[in-house]
Amino acid sequence: MEVQARTGRAWQAWALASMLFFGVTNFFLGYISEKSAADPAASVKAAMILWLGCGLLGLAGSVAFTWSKRGFSGLPRGKSALLPAVAGVTLALGMLLLKSSLAANPLAKGPIVAVTSSNSLVVALLAWAFIGERLSSGQWAGFLVIVAGIVLISLGGGGGAHLGAVALAAAAMLLFGVTNFLLKLAGEKGCDSLTAAVVLWLAVGACGLLAVFRHWLIHGGGPGLARPALAWLALLAGIFLALGMLAIKKAVTMGQAGPAAAISGSNAILVGLLDLGLLGHGLSPLKLVGMLAAVAGIALLALARPLPAVGDRVELR
Repeated sequence: MEVQARTGRAWQAWALASMLFFGVTNFFLGYISEKSAADPAASVKAAMILWLGCGLLGLAGSVAFTWSKRGFSGLPRGKSALLPAVAGVTLALGMLLLKSSLAANPLAKGPIVAVTSSNSLVVALLAWAFIGERLSSGQWAGFLVIVAGIVLISLGGGGGAHLGAVALAAAAMLLFGVTNFLLKLAGEKGCDSLTAAVVLWLAVGACGLLAVFRHWLIHGGGPGLARPALAWLALLAGIFLALGMLAIKKAVTMGQAGPAAAISGSNAILVGLLDLGLLGHGLSPLKLVGMLAAVAGIALLALARPLPAVGDRVELR
């Protein structure tokens, strides 16, 4: 059962958990790209394998549901599965477009990530337009400080993107925003977070199977990476991505979608720290300022008092 209380603080813990899972995912993908410099398509291949990792966790969840005789009881109606299923497809397509934009312009990692990481603005606007979710002035302050911090972190990587790469990044941003909003909407419709996550994982895995099949038809083989260890790392990244999606589903269901997505999107903080600690990559002054700004924004959100919601209540799910 899932407790939803819009004025509670548990959503912040889930948003931070998603930030950690997504940070590890992106660090793994960055490491794979760095170690596969001779293969410009390595990022896209890694994304395909990552989708399969999500699918494996989805299969494990389905088996666990069957053995426990729980089934997909967390979906109040059969059609409810469409929301997390479509979210899985938009997530997979967003990851593909992000990796395609990086492959098209590898030196523009900073601007590209800055664009895609701003998807929380899309989430906030969709939540306001379709379900009337409002933010207090304090929440808006924390939310915008986080977004500004994310942009500074990303731009600290340097580089300039050409128009085609920016267009792909913008499309990825919209898809990520739609993904998180659909998860919020699924919660509004009564979908249990674990059940919705398993449906999403299976949808991402299905996209992975289709992508691998297409790659095999065109190239006569699977999306192999430079070393087998990197492929296993991409598969592990898929599992971390899946866990991050479960955490963000919890966060946007229990709290407000825009702020939760903003906290989750600040995973660049963890990526920067892992790059520094494990790979010895330095932090530019701009990155450091951005990281501090994102942390300050998270603190502002934690302290901000939300607006009272009409019909505010506690629901058991």
